[in-house]
Amino acid sequence: MIYKKFRLDINGLRAFALISVVLYHFGVPYVSGGFIGVDVFFVISGFLMTGIVLERVDHKGVLDFYIARFLRIVPALVFAILLLMIFGLFTLSTNEYEALSKNAISSLLFYSNNYYAIHSSYFDSSSEFNFLLHTWSLSVEWQFYILYPLLVIIVKKLRFPVGLSLSVILAMSLAITLMRVTGTKEDIFYLIPTRAWEMLAGGLVYIASVRYKMPEWIKHCEVYGIVLIVVAVVILHSNGYWPSYSALAPVLGASMVILANKQNSLFTSNRIAQWVGKISYSVYLWHWPVIVAMKHYDIEFSAINIFFGVIVSFALGDISYRTIENTLRKRVKLQFNIVLFSSTLALCLFVMFTKGVSFRFSDTLKQVVEYRMDNSPWRPDICFLNPDQDYSAFSKCQDKMTEKSFVVWGDSHAAHLMPGLKSVFGNSLNITQRTASLCPPIIGLQKDDRPYCKDINDMVAKEISDNKPTTVLMSALWPVYPMRDYLPETIKFLKDNKVKNIIIV
Repeated sequence: MIYKKFRLDINGLRAFALISVVLYHFGVPYVSGGFIGVDVFFVISGFLMTGIVLERVDHKGVLDFYIARFLRIVPALVFAILLLMIFGLFTLSTNEYEALSKNAISSLLFYSNNYYAIHSSYFDSSSEFNFLLHTWSLSVEWQFYILYPLLVIIVKKLRFPVGLSLSVILAMSLAITLMRVTGTKEDIFYLIPTRAWEMLAGGLVYIASVRYKMPEWIKHCEVYGIVLIVVAVVILHSNGYWPSYSALAPVLGASMVILANKQNSLFTSNRIAQWVGKISYSVYLWHWPVIVAMKHYDIEFSAINIFFGVIVSFALGDISYRTIENTLRKRVKLQFNIVLFSSTLALCLFVMFTKGVSFRFSDTLKQVVEYRMDNSPWRPDICFLNPDQDYSAFSKCQDKMTEKSFVVWGDSHAAHLMPGLKSVFGNSLNITQRTASLCPPIIGLQKDDRPYCKDINDMVAKEISDNKPTTVLMSALWPVYPMRDYLPETIKFLKDNKVKNIIIV
């Protein structure tokens, strides 16, 4: 039995996954685990791909499979990247535009997960302005699409049981993940060896569905599966390694929903869930660029702005689905899509090799931009901590806080001020740098994506209390933090500790 009929439950499950991811990325409260939506997407992909691959194990069928995947994923991705490249031409500096082109190339060639594993962390501040950070998951899926049919062909040629073989590989992938064999957080988060088990879980659900007649009570699994997913969205946090043991909850939950195969579900078959599920890929492509654009223009992430940001994301996704996904996939020849893909890749390569089309600007302006982008005075990992470092890392920072100190306290925006302060004041100003990525200078704030932030601020506050510095300059990407709840208390603390000059940038 091969599932050729459209699965309403799976489409509705896509809606759950998408909404979780979008709300999490927009910083909506009570969805601290919304990133698990990607894990749910992986389970869905594994289920669907297993059905297609097992039906098309001959070479012609596999080629057709690759073409179908190309037409499903690439047109909307190319369209999004083209618009971002046009946007970047008029709004980004040369360094930023060059970085965008490199990210775009890695996305188009589906190795962005490997690229980001080396160059950035999903949860650090350097990723906040990467318009294409979210494409890492597409790269993981595409790599899975390439390897999976070949794996099934080999298993069948060797006459090994497909289900047993996939179970063994799943167990190996899960063991690699939980034992952290690959080492770094980035490797575990981004790379396919630690993500394959999630897709293979979906594959095993497919095999079980077609080989065994499911009892009627299995339909009740849908409710339990949805509860598992919702609980994971609400209670999980991005602290530490991911995937971890906790990833079993969303993966098991998604597997239960799919296994239940309930086509008249109140949760997944309603019109809203079906509409969101249909446009989920395009909305996923567009929601993150919308978020980055809001940060680029310093738009505060207030409730009303988040609401409109989500609306814009869904509107762009709906437009992309209707005009790009359906049109270029179903009505336009493969050759045209290949030409469009190649042209976009060529454009990105041109931008990269011209250093962000640097001839757009005069030499004077380029010098100003290069000076602004120089991060050597930030003293990264020493006086400007990354998300993996706790307060003790400041022990390597030679800045000692005294009564005469000019304290620079905050996140990467505070660190950005160091080159200018050093250039203008040199050694005449006793600057004490206490900056940490993704960590605003707000006492008492606990950030899910920055586990050490509260402790860092508590210790900086203790330093201030002990030394009573003359001036404290606080700087951060304020619009994305809950200032109203914490900032007044922080200012009161500084005044109570006899800080004469309080500067907020």
